[in-house]
Amino acid sequence: MGVDAVHGLPSATTRRDADRLLVVDLQARRGPELYGLARRLGLSAEEADDAVQETLLRAWVALDGEEPIRQLDAWAFRTHYRICMDRHRWQRRVRRLGDRLRGRDETTSIGAVADRLTIWEVVDRLPERQRAVVYLRYRADLTFDEIGETLGIRPVSARSHASRALDRLGEMLREEEDR
Repeated sequence: MGVDAVHGLPSATTRRDADRLLVVDLQARRGPELYGLARRLGLSAEEADDAVQETLLRAWVALDGEEPIRQLDAWAFRTHYRICMDRHRWQRRVRRLGDRLRGRDETTSIGAVADRLTIWEVVDRLPERQRAVVYLRYRADLTFDEIGETLGIRPVSARSHASRALDRLGEMLREEEDR
């Protein structure tokens, strides 16, 4: 029933059902990590939820497209990362526009850093790329090849970012202990 009688291929209905199941599976397996990445990248809980939903919707649309997705997890994390960064760019533009309209200087002072409650709060102080690599490696458990594909960098660069991030984390934790 679900096969095209002329070409012997799965019908469009069967293909859409299969795509839907892939997206449902992606949400079940990777939804929490996608949400966590968005939060680590600075989105609010509501924005993170929206970003996850947009990622899943884009996955469904992309699966129905002509170009095959070889590694759905890596594709989803890369797309999700870009969605989060687009949100940041949009927020920055809105903030700058508001500042210009109010006649304010664009520079802002950085407030005091709150006491460390978890290691992830220290990770949150890392530069954006290092923070993303650490999260994808140690929370989402992606390989450096997958991280490279997700962030649009070479795997060796992902390793380098991870190494520098871990060195910096060690320094930051030692500094906090000395306080």
